[in-house]
Amino acid sequence: MDNRKILVLGSIAYDFIMSFSGDMNQTISMDPINHLFNLAVMPETKEKLFGGTAGNIGYNLSLLGAHAALVTSVGKDFIDLGYKDRIEYFPNVNFEGEIHPDSYSATCYIVNDYAKNQLIIFHRGAMNRGTSINLKEKYPEPNTFKIASLSPDYSPAMIKWAHELVDMKIPYIFDPGQVTPEFSRESLLDLIPKSYLLIGNEYEINMILKIMNYTLKELLSLNSNLIITQGAKGSECHYQGNIYQIPSCRPEKIMDPTGAGDGFRAGLLFGLAGGLLFENACKLGSVVGSFVVESLGPQSQQFTITDIHQRFQKNFHQSLIL
Repeated sequence: MDNRKILVLGSIAYDFIMSFSGDMNQTISMDPINHLFNLAVMPETKEKLFGGTAGNIGYNLSLLGAHAALVTSVGKDFIDLGYKDRIEYFPNVNFEGEIHPDSYSATCYIVNDYAKNQLIIFHRGAMNRGTSINLKEKYPEPNTFKIASLSPDYSPAMIKWAHELVDMKIPYIFDPGQVTPEFSRESLLDLIPKSYLLIGNEYEINMILKIMNYTLKELLSLNSNLIITQGAKGSECHYQGNIYQIPSCRPEKIMDPTGAGDGFRAGLLFGLAGGLLFENACKLGSVVGSFVVESLGPQSQQFTITDIHQRFQKNFHQSLIL
């Protein structure tokens, strides 16, 4: 494994997940004449989870033994609510972003009712100040990094960081994820060809195609390296004109799929940084993702490198050499 670090750009957030035993449809009050809307629920449970794409990727990278830097903008609760202390326990993974004491970290509030209806409120908080981070100034020796992940964050910051990564000659994986709708056709035409790889789930890639008014073939003409994650079906991985259908790796149990995609990305990054063939890096992503679904939340799974090797061998009938 190359000892150069992996640069993970993306959100660090708190997830507050609440359960409501009733039906949210029965609590909605609407007045179409006066254009008024009201929804009031009283959840019975509440759980705080550490989340955000960069945080989730960083947690999995730490279990893999990778050296990584997490960069984004967070607020005072990053310290007050324990996320800073948590990351300090990640071996070889460090937070190297900015802390804004006059703001709050990104926070996601999720309420699920008995029928799995979901109410989501996302507050960006300090993430909106990501453009103040200058990667070229922060890292005057860019060869410290082998690869970067440009994951969902404040979209203007993502655009800025992409240009800086190009100047620094750090190959980056472009992963717009949930913030895909914020990118214009022009920005996608600019960033996708410059990236080493584009990744997204089926919905996100279809959204990119819609924004660009492109076919998949036209998208691949911009960048021949593309991964379309497909949940339990696995992933469709395009690389330099070749297509690899990577099946999902079988977990021992399924508890919660939250964060499985971030687990895939961590395995992919670790594999690419370690010099694995593209196909095998994708398979490693599938293996890591399978451990994530075995526990609740995106950062409670536990695995060792030995576990990774054994599951890789069991599912793909080949040895993993890192």
